[in-house]
Amino acid sequence: VVPFILVVFIMTCIKFFKTNTEDHTVKFKKMLFDTQSFDFLKSLKTMIGEKYDVCCNVPIDTVFEMDSQTAAENHTRLDYVVIDHDSSEVKLVISDFSNQDDANSKSLFEKFNIKLVEMARGKPCDMQMLKLSLPV
Repeated sequence: VVPFILVVFIMTCIKFFKTNTEDHTVKFKKMLFDTQSFDFLKSLKTMIGEKYDVCCNVPIDTVFEMDSQTAAENHTRLDYVVIDHDSSEVKLVISDFSNQDDANSKSLFEKFNIKLVEMARGKPCDMQMLKLSLPV
């Protein structure tokens, strides 16, 4: 009985602590943004000056406090979030809400009085309209 238990224990340990030897392909992205997105980011940073900061690809649960269930249901990522440099308050969100799941989260911005500019990905944005959307 003892040898059997010892063998079962050893086999269980081997199975449990066995390392995964599968190779996973991981590549380094040479460009974090495509040229159009990077140019937009540079022009946005130039336009807002030093009063605001811009964050890119921000998860919505970083902007809003949510319980874990609500955060799990909302996988929305905001394209650009403009933040006041001094108070770290969110002043403006620029994002594409064409996806139905993302569109449902638009009401949160209205509820908390955060300015929202919808911008379709891959299409040029009106910089004059953006300038008017920024708080003074």
